[in-house]
Amino acid sequence: MLKDLRAFLRLLDAKGDLVHITRPVSPQFGVAAGIRKTSDIKGPALWFDHVEGARMPVVGGLYAHRRRALWGLETTAQDFFARYMHGLRHPIPPRVVADAPCQEVVLTGADADLSLLPICTHNRLDAAPFITMGITIANHPEYGPNASISRMQLFDPRTLGIMSVPPQQIGMYFQEFETRGESMPLAVAIGNDPYTTLASQVPGGIYLDEFAVAGGWLGEPIDLVRCATSDVLVPATSEIVLEGELVCGERRLEGPFGEFPGTYTPPVERPVFHLKAITHRRDPIYLAGLTGLPTTDNHVMKHLAYEAMIYDRIREICPTVRDVCLTDGGGGNHLAISIRPTFVTQARDVMLAAFTAAKVRPKLVIVVDDDIDVRDPAQVEWAMAFRMQADRDVVIFERGVGQVLDPSAPAPRVGALMGIDATQPYGQSYGELTVVPGAAEFEIPGWTDGREWRPASPLASLR
Repeated sequence: MLKDLRAFLRLLDAKGDLVHITRPVSPQFGVAAGIRKTSDIKGPALWFDHVEGARMPVVGGLYAHRRRALWGLETTAQDFFARYMHGLRHPIPPRVVADAPCQEVVLTGADADLSLLPICTHNRLDAAPFITMGITIANHPEYGPNASISRMQLFDPRTLGIMSVPPQQIGMYFQEFETRGESMPLAVAIGNDPYTTLASQVPGGIYLDEFAVAGGWLGEPIDLVRCATSDVLVPATSEIVLEGELVCGERRLEGPFGEFPGTYTPPVERPVFHLKAITHRRDPIYLAGLTGLPTTDNHVMKHLAYEAMIYDRIREICPTVRDVCLTDGGGGNHLAISIRPTFVTQARDVMLAAFTAAKVRPKLVIVVDDDIDVRDPAQVEWAMAFRMQADRDVVIFERGVGQVLDPSAPAPRVGALMGIDATQPYGQSYGELTVVPGAAEFEIPGWTDGREWRPASPLASLR
């Protein structure tokens, strides 16, 4: 089982899906450039051996493709939805341990210095280096722990800004601490097992324990350890943990930063994290992630969670749903759903269910028949081209719930929604599709038989 980041990296190495970058790479745009490139070509995760000025390696693009996220949960595309919902409905509470790898080295006082970490600058107009894959963890006396990923801007070796505002839970927790005039203890865990990392993206209610969901997926409790300077519990196998607090009443300008729609959020006054300690494993590994134009780590991690939740919701009203896919280019806004309709208006029922799914709120929903693979954009486009008529099959809802960071929206969380029924009219068929016998089994050396491809030009012998 993949109980820490290192086990996951060993798995990817064995699968040939982890590539070492041995040349020197700058933390300013260099690491992000590598992640951007591998994300765009659906390539491997990257291990940067030599990041300039750093004492530790950096891993990036770890979740930039869905295949690696599924491997991280030790599941398959066919089993994922059931596995996801099982963990959500059968959580296993974490257990607290006394000793942990993440505290093999403990740095406090002047030794706790953020410049020890290879915190990266990602997009051209980003205000500073940002921690992008740190799981921020805080406790609430009623709601319990929250583990989520919030971007954090480096201000100086002792302070970070954090982007987490209500209704995000860390922001809600801190709001309550401030009403009592108190600072809030906070920990940031960097480099975690895939179960915990992906559980941080679950769009659940405020009482949801992400560590318990991770345990439900894993099949046994996630080990947590108490921080050296507070009562916050953190994953025992984290590579690096930052311990500190959000200081009551303190704000600093945070941003701009390139966010998931592919545009920048402007600078805004945000809470400030003051560092108290850094703990880490011996020979720690720093984890970097990218967001911005789709598709990146951020999109893949969120899409997994949202697809599972929407699939489960739709299956209640349409048991013949085949698949649910948040498209690569939609940045979480565009959803394609394949079903086998069992009555005339079922495609519209499915649209309405998707538009009102908690936490997700797509802007465009396309419903297709179950002979269409929604993970193949060409097939979805074909269905719209040859099974849809706009005057009959397009539905527009004005002033629906929109994405908060959508730059085209007239107001935050307000937007128009569009549904497209690209299924064949119920009870009718446009004819049998063309099929070439033997195409599925035809082998092309180096591409379909698992062997590494080596080009052999037929012109090589010509002079």
